[in-house]
Amino acid sequence: MRRFWGIFGALMVAVCATLFVAPPANAASAGSVISTEALSRVELPAEAARGQRILYETRDQNGRPARSFGAVYYPRGKAPAGGWKVVSWAHGTSGITEKCAPSRSVGAQRDRLEPTIGAALKAGYVVVATDYIGLGGGSKAEYLGGRSEGHSVLDMVRAARRSDTAISKDWVSLGHSQGGHAALWGAWLARSYAPDLNLRGTVALAPASHIELMFTAFGPYIPANSALNGFGGLGLYGINGLDVARPDLRILDYLTPAGRALAQRVKSMCVFDLSPLFANRPLGSLFAKSLANPTVAAALRDYMAVPTSGWTTPVRIEQGRSDETVFYPVTAALAAEMKVGGAQVSLVPYPGANHMQVVPRSINDTLSTIGGYFRR
Repeated sequence: MRRFWGIFGALMVAVCATLFVAPPANAASAGSVISTEALSRVELPAEAARGQRILYETRDQNGRPARSFGAVYYPRGKAPAGGWKVVSWAHGTSGITEKCAPSRSVGAQRDRLEPTIGAALKAGYVVVATDYIGLGGGSKAEYLGGRSEGHSVLDMVRAARRSDTAISKDWVSLGHSQGGHAALWGAWLARSYAPDLNLRGTVALAPASHIELMFTAFGPYIPANSALNGFGGLGLYGINGLDVARPDLRILDYLTPAGRALAQRVKSMCVFDLSPLFANRPLGSLFAKSLANPTVAAALRDYMAVPTSGWTTPVRIEQGRSDETVFYPVTAALAAEMKVGGAQVSLVPYPGANHMQVVPRSINDTLSTIGGYFRR
């Protein structure tokens, strides 16, 4: 997804293994465990003593029953008095189908792409990591749907606790990129949606934000030489997600026949497979109509905009100054809006760090912040 959010950033700066057969989801309580499976050594991060994959009940963007997979990773040693404290990790974009689910990747891949998981395990925390709705379990993906992501994050913590009484209700919300967006949404929803849990704070690394404004720039008028070209795949992930959440919009009618065919095709493609398909394809060729009309714009805001008021726990945002995927000024705008809305938020810049480099660069600070949250 490199540079995808960066395109909007530029605009902002300019203008400011085991197969589970899942029956249809029912009305079982959110966070209920449907099935568990022990993870093999090769599936575990290096710092994990053991782990399990969980299929659990959650709720989608509109509050309807849905299902998601996720993983629980345990640190070495025995549970402390009061149980293991929890770090809920939300991953960056991987795709919108089961084969792209991080819980099904090998541990070495997670260590390379998500080193914060290993650091949190080494610090003695249980790490729970949702795959999000749609990446297995029989439900449809709602890519960048804030409530869908947030419910997945929160119910992953609940499911882990229901599978093991040695896991505490104290938790921290943590994520990167799309996962930063998900971590923020999970934290914002926590008090109303999951009062049985005790959220201590949030760390969001280069969180995707203001994405709804980028989407409203999509339309047939985008020129063939536009910097937006080549990023249609992730845009179509989002279009598919919005279509699941808001079928009344008939959002696929805004696409050309070629765009509709590609929207169907990307449903089975992981993120790193998108570039060859879209690299030389003008984005404007995908759209028959602009997404800038008031009805669609309002739906996009409701679907994906990060809330900027109503925060009750502290938030730390870590952002690379040289990020060309999520631009620093976009994240700075988010932090400023949250502060105006009454949030206890801090924005920490990392000079010279790009979108991926901010993760290892910030690890010590991230873990220090998490420790502080749990001590307060």
